[in-house]
Amino acid sequence: MPTVVERESQSFNLGNMRYVGILLVISLLFGCQSEYQLGIRQLKEGQFELAIESLNFALDRSPRNSEIYYARGLSRGFLGNYTGAIADVTRAIKLEANQPNYYFYRAYFKSLYGNNRGSIDDFSRAIELEPYWTEAYYNRGVKLVHVGLLDEACMDFETAKYLGDTLSNSYLNLYCKPISSMKKEKK
Repeated sequence: MPTVVERESQSFNLGNMRYVGILLVISLLFGCQSEYQLGIRQLKEGQFELAIESLNFALDRSPRNSEIYYARGLSRGFLGNYTGAIADVTRAIKLEANQPNYYFYRAYFKSLYGNNRGSIDDFSRAIELEPYWTEAYYNRGVKLVHVGLLDEACMDFETAKYLGDTLSNSYLNLYCKPISSMKKEKK
């Protein structure tokens, strides 16, 4: 049977072990956070390859963090690795499905990859989550033109214009009749 001093010594050691464990967890969390922040800074500065390295390190420590996958997906996409970008943003969506940015950028990379239908679906989901996102309407409209769905595209360009977009005007003038003239024709 341990003496009182031995028991106190054992509890002290257990306390130290808990303290070391807590420090280890904190250092891993902050280590991940600092690598994530470094990756974000590198992404913003256009240092995409360095950003990917930093974000890979952060993912090793926090593999269920959707924001890290999203940031790495952006970095990969801006380097022209569209399949890698789509895969990373898809992982981010699986971890956190209600982020409109995730769908918007996955749609963007799908469109660059040549998957117009897939990009239309993702722009639509981004709009469902953020109904006043001008750029999502505009970009979905462009993709709808590419697949020949002009009526739907025109509706998106009209909505984008109503929300304040000016880029839609050129598409409206090129592909769409003004809504007022469409109403007159129906009568």
